Amino acid sequence: MSRAEDAAIEARVARLEREARRWRRVAGGAVLGLIAVALMGQAKPGARVVEAERFVLRDGNGVIRAELGVDGDQSVALRFKDDTSMPRLTVGIENGSSLIVLNDKNGKLAAGLVSLPHGSPALSLYDLNGKTRAELLLLREGVPALTLSDRDGFLAWKTP
Repeated sequence: MSRAEDAAIEARVARLEREARRWRRVAGGAVLGLIAVALMGQAKPGARVVEAERFVLRDGNGVIRAELGVDGDQSVALRFKDDTSMPRLTVGIENGSSLIVLNDKNGKLAAGLVSLPHGSPALSLYDLNGKTRAELLLLREGVPALTLSDRDGFLAWKTP
């Protein structure tokens, strides 16, 4: 054999060895893929659970915009915050009462809707100083009650 034939054969053997290595890698990847698919099929549907005492949602600037958390044994709340992390809307349960609280841009109470533990609902409206100015509620007997207060917080009008 001549050198040209030897070089051609060596080149052909090198190419065949590269192709064989490539096919072994492809076959190995395919086997691993099939094993992964088979193992994923063993997982129980709906078994994904994430557990924590508090979840925090931040915007692109790292500012806290929402929180979901448990406070003690009797309280859980979802708080939505503005771009300065000031709480603006809270939905939660506290000591057996369900509540929705609205805050102004300074974080002061603006309005609150609550369902008391015995089931009676109440709506409270607050002035700019955080004082209760109006309350509408149902008493335990189902009788509606309305209370209006003056700017100093003193009773201005009440029924019944």
